[in-house]
Amino acid sequence: MEAAPPVPPQQEPTRAELPADQRPATAEDLKGLRRWVIVAGVWAVAATALAVIALLKPAQTQDSETAAAATRSVNRVQDRLDERFDQLESRVGKLPQSSDLQSLGDRVQRTESRAGQAAADAKAARDSIGKLQDRVQKVERAQERQSRSAGSGSAGSGGRGGGDSTSPQSSGGQPQN
Repeated sequence: MEAAPPVPPQQEPTRAELPADQRPATAEDLKGLRRWVIVAGVWAVAATALAVIALLKPAQTQDSETAAAATRSVNRVQDRLDERFDQLESRVGKLPQSSDLQSLGDRVQRTESRAGQAAADAKAARDSIGKLQDRVQKVERAQERQSRSAGSGSAGSGGRGGGDSTSPQSSGGQPQN
């Protein structure tokens, strides 16, 4: 068996070769961090002390006039908020309910359906009027032909077969051609 060639030892990358977030912390980095932790601790202790003092002595720092003024101010704000809340509540009460909107939608659908039917009826009426106008024109032409033939035919008979000369239609209701 052959021996495997020796693997060269890998060199670790230097600090300068690594990205900033992967570099190991140095002693200076730790000293800077320690300083900021101490500053944050001092601020936390100071804030806690101020909070405790404010809680222990609120009655001594406020006199009765200041407290009364603050109470009046709070009451005015509360009254204004109550009024605005009542106004909003009445406005919301006036808004349509979902059942109202549903019935309105139903009415709109019925109206659209009726409008469609009315349009269809109007078209049918136009078609009927057109047909009637054609029939009237045919009747008028037939009447003109009849009056011309009556004028050139027997002058004293008053038309064909002694019938009414103003009625050019036969007994079937159709114009005579």
